[in-house]
Order: sequence, then C-alpha cells, then structure tokens
Amino acid sequence: MKSTYKKIVLVCLVMGFALLIHDYYDSKINFDGTLKRNEVGKGDITEQLELEYLGQSKEMPVEVKERGLSDDELEAMFNQAIDEIDKSYLGKNDSPGNVIYDLDLKDTYCNGLISAYFKFDKYGLISSDGKLNEENIPINGDVVNVTAELSYGEETQIYGFPVVVFRPGLDTEEGQLSAIKQAINEADESTKSDETLQLPGQVGDMTLKWHKKLDFRGLEIIILGIAAVAALSIGEKRDAKLKEKQLLDEKERDYPMIVSELSILLGAGMSFRKALERIVSKYAIKKKDGLIRPGYEDMMHTYRKMVDGMGEIAALEDLGQNSSSKDYRKLAMMLVQNLKKGSKDLLQSLEKEEAYAFEMRKQRAIRAGEEASTKLLIPMAGMLFIVIVILVVPALMQFKIS
Repeated sequence: MKSTYKKIVLVCLVMGFALLIHDYYDSKINFDGTLKRNEVGKGDITEQLELEYLGQSKEMPVEVKERGLSDDELEAMFNQAIDEIDKSYLGKNDSPGNVIYDLDLKDTYCNGLISAYFKFDKYGLISSDGKLNEENIPINGDVVNVTAELSYGEETQIYGFPVVVFRPGLDTEEGQLSAIKQAINEADESTKSDETLQLPGQVGDMTLKWHKKLDFRGLEIIILGIAAVAALSIGEKRDAKLKEKQLLDEKERDYPMIVSELSILLGAGMSFRKALERIVSKYAIKKKDGLIRPGYEDMMHTYRKMVDGMGEIAALEDLGQNSSSKDYRKLAMMLVQNLKKGSKDLLQSLEKEEAYAFEMRKQRAIRAGEEASTKLLIPMAGMLFIVIVILVVPALMQFKIS
C-alpha cells in the first residue's frame, strides 16, 4: 500500500515539474510579444499577460479578435451563402411556383459565419422561420417576394427571390389535416355557447371516426410492480448471501477459541462430553448478557442433541454434515475418529489445529485490511485524476493557443 502512495506522489511530482518547466519556457523565454488570432468563426480570445514598463510590473488582459475576412473572401462568403439558400430554401417543395410546404429558412449560413434575416412583402402568409400560415393563404394562392438580408459584422448584402404559396390540397396529408382542423375550429366557433363540442364526422369526402387516446397508466403500474418485485427479490437474495457470508466469517472467528478450549479441557483429563458441557455452560452465561456467537451456537446445538438422547458420534456427524465451514467439518471428523477408534494423538492433533486456526485468523485479518486499503484506492484514484485534469487541461489549452 505504501508503494502505491509513493508511485502516486512520484507521478504527480514528475508531471507537475514537467508542466512547470514547459509553462516557464512558454511564458518567460519563448514569448516574443506575438499573439496568434483565432481562425474565422472561432471567436475572440483574451490573454492574461504581464507588462513591464518604466520599472513597473502589472498584469494586463489583452483581447485578440478573430481573424477577419478580406474583401475577396467576404464576397466569396456571401456568394456561398446565396448558393446555400438557393439549394435549401424550398424544403420539401418541388418548385418555387408551387409552395405548399414550409420553407427551410435558416438563421445562419456558411457554418454560422453569415447571419440571415428574412422579410416578406405580403404580411401574414409566411412567418420569419419559413412556416406557412395556411389559414391566411388565399384559395387560389398568392405570390410572395422573399428578401434575405445577409450580414457579416458590419457588412451586409441583400438577396431576393419570389415564391407562389398555396394551401395544401386534399390530396396531401398536410391538406387533409388542415381541412380537418379548420372544420373543428368552425364547429367550435359555432357552438361556443353550448356545454359540449360535437366533433365533425365528415369533411369533404373523408369520413372521420374519433377515439380517445388510450392511457397506459395501468400498464405502467403493472410494469412498475413487476420491476419492484424483481428488485426486492434480487435484493433479498443478495442480502441472504451477504448474511450467510457474514455468519460464516463469524463462525471462523470463533473456531480458534473453540479448538483452544477443547484442547485445554481434554488435556486436563475431561471426556469430550464433559468438555463440551463446560464450553456450552460458559457460553450460556455470556449469551444472557446479549453476546451471541454463531460458532458457539453450533456447539450448543450439538450438545443439546446429545442431551436429548442422540449419541455423541451421531451428533458430531450431524455437525459435520450440516456445517457450512470446512473447519468445523474437519473438527467433527477428528472427534468422531477419536470416539470410534480411540486416538492417543488427539491432543497433539488439536494443538496443531489450534495453531493452524490462529494462523488462519491472522491471515484473514491481514486480508481484510488489504481489502479495505484497496477500496480506499478508488477515491484516491479519483482525486489523482482530478489533480491531473487541473494540471494538464490548462497546459494543453495554452499549448493549443500558442
């Protein structure tokens, strides 16, 4: 863990000194008073500079405007804007002599360099964004002269073109919808003093059937309920696995103490049953004070089975079969072997198992500490990334500008 800290500090130091050296040369040694303008359309920039004059030193912001266009470039730009208008203003219409759909009139052309403002000689037929006001268009159509005022800075140029606008015919979807909307408006206007509005059932040759839009609130609730049940189920399974793991960890923490007590009591000449009774009785006193240990609970259940009439071997075999910990299974097998065949090496085996259990407990503690340290690396890595961004981004921006 300490080596990781050292690496992080070393990386920050190397990058920080490298950027300081680069910025020093860029601002103090290599700078000759020449500021580069942004290209056309990139916008003005402001440089924070240090000015020395008459023995004084002062910080001064200097605004550098973007590069302007020459007369030839400006003329070419206006011509390009006019060409873009000619190619795009019709939108979905086939020709300027039969405009039934909205015009495609943009605010800017030439990638935003040329601003455009459109005006019309007939008021109310076309809006400034090119939308047709169908209710104002005469049945036989009308001619509208469109004037585009193009500008770049203080330079302007005028470009005009005529279009003939018509109401969409009933052979088009727009015309059909327009006729239906007009029929609704007329019905609404004629019955505005009534409590209800009867929607039209016939418009021209079109028969209309009206339906309310289906509200899917019920389906949303069903989906939400299913999702909630699924989330709760997943959460319960996850909590159960986490609880099972925590229970296993608690049992493994108790294991060295149980083996140690068994080794001491059996070494003092007690039988296994008496030793187990002694361990359980001591734990029962602690349990009354609210101290519950899963490993000792297993030993208590095993002893109660013996008290209820189950044989010692059967109770130990049941402990080994039902335990989720391999340590308890190994202990149960060792004790069963002793009870079946008798073994003079039981105490020696218990002492070895006790040493092994305490060593494993120490290893688990070390591993838990390493896991905690690893989890701390995530916020530390995030902080390092923020520091790198703070250092690198301004340097890259200055390098790009210079």
